[in-house]
Amino acid sequence: MLTARVAFPRLLRWSSSLAYNPKKFNGIYDPKTHIVRSPYQGTLPTVNACDYVWRDYKKHESELALTCGISGKSLTFGQTHGAFDRLSVNLPAKFGLRQGDVVGLVLPNMPEFAIAFYGCLTAGLVVSPANPIYTSDELLKQFTDAKVRLVVTTPELADRVREALSRMPGGGAPVVLTGQAPPAAGAKDTFLLDELITQQIKGAERLPKPDPQCLAVLPYSSGTTGMPKGVVISHRNLVAGLSIADHTDAIVDGVEDERKNSTLAVIPFYHIYGSVIILGCCLGRGYRVITLPRFDPTTYSQAFEKYKPTHLFLVPPLVHFMARSPSISREAMQNIKLTVSGAAPLTKQIMDEFVAKMGPTSVFKTGYGMTESSCLLTVMPEIMPTCKAKSLGPPGVFTEFKITDDEGNALPQGQVGELCARGPQIISGYLNNEKVTKETITEDGWLKTGDVAFFDEYGHVNIVDRVKELIKVKGYQVSPTEIESILIQLEGVADVAVIGLPDEKYGELPKAFIVKKPGAQVTEQTVMDFLNPKVAEFKKLRGGVQFLEAIPRSAAGKILRKDLKSSA
Repeated sequence: MLTARVAFPRLLRWSSSLAYNPKKFNGIYDPKTHIVRSPYQGTLPTVNACDYVWRDYKKHESELALTCGISGKSLTFGQTHGAFDRLSVNLPAKFGLRQGDVVGLVLPNMPEFAIAFYGCLTAGLVVSPANPIYTSDELLKQFTDAKVRLVVTTPELADRVREALSRMPGGGAPVVLTGQAPPAAGAKDTFLLDELITQQIKGAERLPKPDPQCLAVLPYSSGTTGMPKGVVISHRNLVAGLSIADHTDAIVDGVEDERKNSTLAVIPFYHIYGSVIILGCCLGRGYRVITLPRFDPTTYSQAFEKYKPTHLFLVPPLVHFMARSPSISREAMQNIKLTVSGAAPLTKQIMDEFVAKMGPTSVFKTGYGMTESSCLLTVMPEIMPTCKAKSLGPPGVFTEFKITDDEGNALPQGQVGELCARGPQIISGYLNNEKVTKETITEDGWLKTGDVAFFDEYGHVNIVDRVKELIKVKGYQVSPTEIESILIQLEGVADVAVIGLPDEKYGELPKAFIVKKPGAQVTEQTVMDFLNPKVAEFKKLRGGVQFLEAIPRSAAGKILRKDLKSSA
């Protein structure tokens, strides 16, 4: 993965004690500890995440901040700030919420997501965003584990949300709907977001600002393996993640007049990539964010032509689409100043095709991170002396890396092992899951990423494989364990294993291997019909179903997924 074109190269802001040498990354790698530290300088602000993002909003108060790419509805920075500020006062007063209570957001990309997100953070409430295409079963699991006290959603998703809430132990929770239409007749405990952001509840008092150590966001991730778990991200973690992305030589690359900067936001805001890079860094720098609720080729192409964004934040399937789609013209791409691809590996062929369509003043970058690192761990520098498809740059500001063997011993530069990361963006652990927390994060704060990597001669991390078993479909995480736990409930299934098959367009496609019970009449269609109503679209078995006599397992009973992949 590479930086392709730079129109006006500038010096990187390396630590003053270091010199950038294209033949050697002097002073970064410590040969005694085998730790690679960041070449960037920075000071971590001691503020909450909302204050960090909105610290300079008055500089562009009258400029457009949010635009719905479907309806064209727009809000200025001043209007957005005023809306979420009123919400931060009204929510606790209306519903008796206290700081630390969890609010679920089941919303597609839309201006209201930002209002709800920052309104909750300002009040010291915890945001637990969920994928809006989740089934009621999937929502129920998250709502129950997170103990949500309130859910913000759209009228179109309300029935699914209410169904999940009605099945929660101890009863449901109020629902706040976007839009201006009154709640459906008979809908109890349902309120309008519009009223909560336009009116002021009499006697409502503003809660104290949340401390940086307080919990801010509770997204759900499968981590390095296993079932989805609540990822405990504090305000400090979030500010650190934002600071890494916001660094001068990192993700957000400005143009002379910030008012002309914009991005087309189709990366989901419920994903840490969307919430940190787009909602955080872009709004923090005064960029206009044009939201699209989902990816549709026609809608995306039309919005791209209409708004001519200067910044694009993509995942590999989107890069693939833009590189090869005739509806995305070379002429339209000349307005792009910066493109970033993340969330999954990108093939060099597709990357080269995309770069060939960009203008001579465009920059292409890649980054690497995960939910457990509050988004970012590495950012490709703007000046890169070599183009390596698997190189992801040095550690971001505040960040340290090491490569370890199976026993956790640090390995010398150039040797391959598991990548571990440490820094203020690393979470303290998983909600209600001490066991997995200890397995993932060491006592001295090292996050085991589950990725196999090595450090090259520049001190850049190169990913070569994955230890973790997650399947990446269009940038989304699919837990094999989750799918297996559903399929094993199907009558006639004796054993099951799920893997990801490589796919140029989607990254990977889930495939199931099933062992039938003696005499069982289980077919591929039976499996599909059982699974599909229970999972989101991206978790479906588009790689197919294969029946085996036995699932290959180790002596300890662990599924040998590499053996399955070699025979698939």
